[in-house]
Amino acid sequence: MILHSATILLSALSGFIVAVAFPPWNQSWLIWIGFIPVLSALLLFSRHWLLSLLRGTVFGGTLAGFLFSWLLLNGRMADWATNTASLALVGGVWGLFAGLLVQLPAKSDKKKLSPILPGYGSNSEGWNKSMAHLRAALVAAAGWTVLEWARGVLLPGWNMVGTVLESNLPLFQVVKITGASGLTFLAVFANVIVLTTVRRLILEPSRITWVDRFDVTATLGIIFLSALGGFWFLQRRSGNDTKNVALICPSSTQFSRLLELSKVANEKGIDLFVWRWVRFERGDYATAGDVSIGKTAALVTGLKTADNGVLNGASMILPGTVKNILVMPERRDFFRPGIATGIRTLNSFEFGNVSWVPLLNWEAGDPLPIKSAIKGQAQALIGLVDPSLVPGAGLEQLLANLRLWAVSLGRPLIVATVRDLSIIMSGSGRSVGDSRVTPEPDVLIGRIEIPPANELTPYGRYGDWFGIACGVLGIFIALSGRLRRQYEKSGRLSA
Repeated sequence: MILHSATILLSALSGFIVAVAFPPWNQSWLIWIGFIPVLSALLLFSRHWLLSLLRGTVFGGTLAGFLFSWLLLNGRMADWATNTASLALVGGVWGLFAGLLVQLPAKSDKKKLSPILPGYGSNSEGWNKSMAHLRAALVAAAGWTVLEWARGVLLPGWNMVGTVLESNLPLFQVVKITGASGLTFLAVFANVIVLTTVRRLILEPSRITWVDRFDVTATLGIIFLSALGGFWFLQRRSGNDTKNVALICPSSTQFSRLLELSKVANEKGIDLFVWRWVRFERGDYATAGDVSIGKTAALVTGLKTADNGVLNGASMILPGTVKNILVMPERRDFFRPGIATGIRTLNSFEFGNVSWVPLLNWEAGDPLPIKSAIKGQAQALIGLVDPSLVPGAGLEQLLANLRLWAVSLGRPLIVATVRDLSIIMSGSGRSVGDSRVTPEPDVLIGRIEIPPANELTPYGRYGDWFGIACGVLGIFIALSGRLRRQYEKSGRLSA
């Protein structure tokens, strides 16, 4: 009983560690070891199906409970409960899947030292164990990846495990091909290999040959090659059209203050101004022309009806026209089943031969309208987010997820929100204007490359193919391995 309780505590500890890898804690390095406690509980102790289900449920529930705790502070109890229940379900099914189908090789009886150099002969036992570890990692990682993808089909797909790796910009380029599922798979796969390596060192402390280390070197090789490919991509010069963007983000909503800062920025030849939010008074639209707004430059700004009001719309001042968007601020539950299938109205506009799409408040946190916008040939995304609706840690997580979706789809991103989180980002995820590192945080100026309207990344073209494919592959390998072991036990297939 004490041993079973210890495995439950290990599962809870794992959920906490993985949660700390996300904003606002931002300890992203923990994602490479965060799954080890729950994997230890699932793979190294009793594999009764009920215990496996319970361990996985505790892991998923603890992860979601900490990860989405900011929803409780914002009074969104239903949203918090939905996320906690859904991730607990994902964890429970994954725990059952891993506990029943992931098999680690038995301890070896070999006690003598083995030669290290390959020229001294083969080591079939070491090779078989390395391959068994790789199969176990493949099955465990594929299981979590496909379940995480399935959760994102029903709910807004926030905080997939791979999201925290955005700080590693070369490795982050993987999402252009696989979406976040590719990084999730790599993280869980690496956790399994770390666990099996430590287990083998403890159970078999004799000399380890090169074939014994093949699972480790193969995993490191895959991660290295993925990062190397991303580094190569970051060095490419596409030759696409570029636009100069000025993001004006003082704490004030006064038109005069925003116009004054825009005049300073306009000396650098700005194509598009983005203001976080403003209160327009009579005659302000005409005055905007003093900084070329409505002439050679365009303006996108959030709208507030009072100094302490909520962001409830956007205004686009273009050469020859003014376009306004007014919305009712969202107070309903956002994380609920079926929200991802809701219908959203996209208010894109054309300027400078570029299609721009402004996303307001929670709309910027939903991947569905973003993907719809890209399919509608949008070329740049603009997020206007009121921190009173998405406060604190939630705003950091929204920004991280929005960056993930923008990079997956290869589109530049401009986010106007609280001063410390406002950014101008290229389609590769590189920040070209960041209020956290700019000496004058009220004004951010950056040059972004504009991709052709019909240019799609592999992920943008084929969607979540990787999550589905690795799920099918993992299940096939797990079931075939289980059938093989059954035949071996029955004596119908030689071991």
